[in-house]
Amino acid sequence: MPTRGLLISSLERELARDTGGREEVAVLFIDLDNFKLVNDSLGHHSGDELLREMARRIRNCAADGDLVSRFGGDELVILHPHASLGSEGTLGNKVLTAMAEPIQIAGREVVTSVSIGVAICAPGAQSAEQLLRNADTALYAAKNRGRNRMERFNEELHARAARRLRIESDLRVALREEQLHVHYQPQVNLATGHLVGVEALARWRHPELGAVSPAEFIAVAENSGLIHELGRQVLLSACRQLAEWVAAVPGRPLSMTVNISPRQLDDPGFITELQRIIEQTGVRPSSLCMELTESALMNPETDIVDMLERIRRMGVYVAIDDFGTGHSSLARLRDLPVEVLKIDRSFIDGLTIEPGDTAIVSSILSLAFAMGKHVIAEGVERVEQAVALRGMGCRVAQGFLFSPAVAPVLIQPMLAHPLWQPSANWRMRSAVCPDAHARRAHRAFIDEFLDHIGVPMWVKANAGS
Repeated sequence: MPTRGLLISSLERELARDTGGREEVAVLFIDLDNFKLVNDSLGHHSGDELLREMARRIRNCAADGDLVSRFGGDELVILHPHASLGSEGTLGNKVLTAMAEPIQIAGREVVTSVSIGVAICAPGAQSAEQLLRNADTALYAAKNRGRNRMERFNEELHARAARRLRIESDLRVALREEQLHVHYQPQVNLATGHLVGVEALARWRHPELGAVSPAEFIAVAENSGLIHELGRQVLLSACRQLAEWVAAVPGRPLSMTVNISPRQLDDPGFITELQRIIEQTGVRPSSLCMELTESALMNPETDIVDMLERIRRMGVYVAIDDFGTGHSSLARLRDLPVEVLKIDRSFIDGLTIEPGDTAIVSSILSLAFAMGKHVIAEGVERVEQAVALRGMGCRVAQGFLFSPAVAPVLIQPMLAHPLWQPSANWRMRSAVCPDAHARRAHRAFIDEFLDHIGVPMWVKANAGS
């Protein structure tokens, strides 16, 4: 196929010609989704075969005068020099449709897809480098928005790309100078109201941008490889703080939940680092809980079971965060070395309001009881929610009803008294909690279903306790 050099020289020539304002020059940046999975599962020969078929299909979509070139790896670029009346969008949709058809490789049917970034300008308006960079920015947006789609470059994307670049650059400095800090959100025993654990949450106050959302800088850290150092600093800080609290209030059980990324588990040195931090700070492994999102744990493309088993053998707990929001597989849940399910706040929001959310929360609790797992409810903000959860048998919850995430200096005073207790004469305004008989019937149904799919029921005798 034409090379990158030929593409750039052709693009420069097209951008230099005079079209009289009737046509524009478009670039379509195309990347094969999940190409690494094909290479890893079927071998590099099959990967090469897939790339050849990808190139054939895309060439068949191109119009006369278009140039299809290989930009590098599994990336192809279409130079569409005579764009008019939205023809670049029509071309992109043809490519998406063509690539959705199954491909026969090594005697197997492979279904794949591509993501496309589109950039367009009038001749003379931009350089070849800038137009390609804009198309690449749009491709990045297509990948982030779920893949198998086409995105067009616009100024909003440009602003986001510029901010992302700045966040990454400044985050490197912040990590090097240890500017990030950790706040802690209390986890409360619903029966007693006492604080029994905390979740460690990274915070970053940028000297010029102010508070940067964790959702923003953690995503940048994951995409740039900075997540390893970020995760190490948060874990070390959390363990040091836990050791300080335990020493200040001896004999008081207290657990620490720390979020980790699947990318951290990809690092063979993570287990050694975790062991070193535990030994350095002196915390009990059983007081630590490593928390991963449901989407990461349920992703069939990732195999982190071995790493999680090694974590559990150290005595450290593993939790699934945002449980219920992903595409959970009961079979995979059964096989994962996970002890804690954290019910996502989106379901807690509807407690006492939406019968569907109440049924989902009740089902998750029944499933957890049947499988011998602990449950933490997230995002509890109203007394009705806490009472409903306690009535369903949920023991631990966190949320603004008890406390937001706060600086560590504010946690120790919370250990001295209950953070929450409903008044003796308080009554629920909506009878949504199932009675004991209904809960037993629901749990029996879950037990029967789990027996059917072969879940070990060694804890079944204690499921109702």
